[in-house]
Amino acid sequence: MSYVIKPIGYVRKTGDLNYLEINEEYWAATMHLDLFSHAIVLWWIDGMDTPEDRQITLANPPRNKGPVPSGIFACRSPARPNPIGHTIVKIQSLDDMNRRILIDHMDANDGTPLIDIKPYLPSSDKVDNAQVAPWFEHLENRYSE
Repeated sequence: MSYVIKPIGYVRKTGDLNYLEINEEYWAATMHLDLFSHAIVLWWIDGMDTPEDRQITLANPPRNKGPVPSGIFACRSPARPNPIGHTIVKIQSLDDMNRRILIDHMDANDGTPLIDIKPYLPSSDKVDNAQVAPWFEHLENRYSE
């Protein structure tokens, strides 16, 4: 079985400006996205898409202050069997003329392929009192009320 993933656009970073540049055939899919404050962006970790990278099952991520190594599914290493990254972003505005979604930040490189965008829904995407491994407890919440 094989799957085909077609990019819907690309991450763009110009100076302090971060935005998602959406391909023309998908721009209509952004209608009403600006009614949401945040979105979940799925992107292809193209810099880690080799047969060797896809075989890695253990890693020591840079921010991991715990036991070494951790399993790939227990950390945020970019090496993955299917190199899919995700970022929750704050939507600043939509630029219809240039097919851009201006965002607060993006932890992917300029030119990274986008594979999906979903609105962030606190009713289903937020987990109150979530538990994390002790070596991740030092990380601060990026978005808090």
